[in-house]
Amino acid sequence: MGTTNSIPTSRRRAGRWPRRFFDHFLLELASAGYSPADIARFVWKPYAIDDLAVTGDRRDLSFERVEATPSQIERRLAKLSGQGSDVDSLLAQQKLVLVLFPGYTHHTLQYPAFYEQVEPRRSVSSVLKLEPPVRGKRPQETFTSRGRRGMKLVYVAYPRSNAATDVILEPTFEMLARSRNLARWIGQGYKLVLVGYSYGAVIALELLEAMNSGRFEDRRLLQASEAMLAINGAIGGSYLADTVADPDAILSAQTAVGLTRTFPPLGAPLGLQTDEERDDLIAGLESLGHPVRQQQIERMNGRMPKHLKYVSVSAFLPANDYDTNPLRNLDDSSMYLQSLASKGVSIYNDGQMVLEDCLIPPFRGVPRGNRIDLGAVRSHHWGVSWRTFSSGVNEFPRVPYYRALIATLGDIGITGG
Repeated sequence: MGTTNSIPTSRRRAGRWPRRFFDHFLLELASAGYSPADIARFVWKPYAIDDLAVTGDRRDLSFERVEATPSQIERRLAKLSGQGSDVDSLLAQQKLVLVLFPGYTHHTLQYPAFYEQVEPRRSVSSVLKLEPPVRGKRPQETFTSRGRRGMKLVYVAYPRSNAATDVILEPTFEMLARSRNLARWIGQGYKLVLVGYSYGAVIALELLEAMNSGRFEDRRLLQASEAMLAINGAIGGSYLADTVADPDAILSAQTAVGLTRTFPPLGAPLGLQTDEERDDLIAGLESLGHPVRQQQIERMNGRMPKHLKYVSVSAFLPANDYDTNPLRNLDDSSMYLQSLASKGVSIYNDGQMVLEDCLIPPFRGVPRGNRIDLGAVRSHHWGVSWRTFSSGVNEFPRVPYYRALIATLGDIGITGG
């Protein structure tokens, strides 16, 4: 695919991979029937991260550096005519297993993260759901879809998803290490891409560090891991978590947990029905906050596997893009309220995280070329993964987005065995 971009980028030229991802996303959206005006609602043009004033006293107060107009998109699509990747062929041919790590509180939701990919009859690939064992040591393994060949998806329904990472990490590792199907695919030459959404990106990074440092021993899993992809990852910490974990905050998690202890039925929609789940919620929020996340990044520095490609992609959404009427869209209106925790920090926030905190840190020992950022899409935090969190279907075009990510990973050279 050509890399010449008729859409002006920010003052520094955006890197090769953000431009590739942008082009793939445009082509997938156009192929799905979206007009240039529609596409402009879901994309940001490629940018150089160092050219954005994300935070600080002189931070950007408008999106003029990244906004793409319908006419610019139309011209770019005209230049890209006849180009692009055959994503269906990639799905059918690549010997990759995408190991999907969902986000915080995933076990309480009616619809799973990566909904369109992991629900029965919606995926063209084999989709395996891993769940904690009921008896014995092996995880439950359920196929929700059985593709004939090519790429596989493994949805890791790790236990106690409200909890801090030190509670989640070892049981999650044991599920992966003891999975018969994962062992079979690795034996057939498949490579793994750990895909972490939100809190799942934290789980994936800490899992890689634990395997590489020898805390969890399974060289087969580590050697088979080719890349890690963070989607809106809570890597550097969340200002929302900082706010609600503060016991003095008006809407503190401690207050909410206290109410569910006094009136247990209030906890059902939040998955807070036992004392363990209530305690986990507080510890998990602290694990997502900046103090813990920055401490963990420092601890992991110099301890990450060097052979992997570490890829990130983010999102941010202008305040005016939210539908703030809860009767029409409770997802948007509640995410808008959450975004207020980051509003005074940066306009470049997805409602829960600021752009800078979604990037892969420059871990010592990991080659610079193995750390790749693809830029951002125009969405809030839930839009890139959930069909809906509560009510009001998220309109962000997740299937074209995922297909563009697959095509870009292929361009980078993450293609499996």
